[in-house]
Amino acid sequence: MKRYSLLPVFILFFVLLRAQDKTITGTKQISKSMTPQQVIDSLHKHFPDAKSIQYYKPPADAVQRGWNITEQDNLDAGAEIDYYTISFNRQGLKYYGLYEKDGTLVKAKIEQNVENLPDTIKHSLMNLSKQYPGYKVVSKKYYKNQNYTKSEEYFEVVAQNGNAKKTLYYNNEGALVKVKD
Repeated sequence: MKRYSLLPVFILFFVLLRAQDKTITGTKQISKSMTPQQVIDSLHKHFPDAKSIQYYKPPADAVQRGWNITEQDNLDAGAEIDYYTISFNRQGLKYYGLYEKDGTLVKAKIEQNVENLPDTIKHSLMNLSKQYPGYKVVSKKYYKNQNYTKSEEYFEVVAQNGNAKKTLYYNNEGALVKVKD
């Protein structure tokens, strides 16, 4: 009997452990040996202290969904897509990098605690209910997005009203630049 009562505890432990490792949506985990050397070299050039590295290959139709690629990111949706996603830890934070096959770092996402948002964005979020009545920031995390091809950065925050969710994108000045349902 005791053996069966521990089973739910172990299942819960493994579910929670797995939930801690978020991956970019729409990607397939691959081995380091399946990743082009140029991508691996670029990772170590940009982030020499990266730890717990995981490699992913998004299918051609999933890059836009998983990375929220927009027109402002200047990626040709009709072009053949050959990107690699790398997930890693650095300085106590979770990072995700989107690389082209030749090793060019296109974008990076850094997962941080919402209390570390810049003051300009915190101020904008205080007025969220005026633009989107009933919506509140529910996530304890946000993503700082860096677009290396355009030298831009923006912040991604999730707000919710019941079951309805919106992903809000803010620039450094705290201006809302995009909303995705």
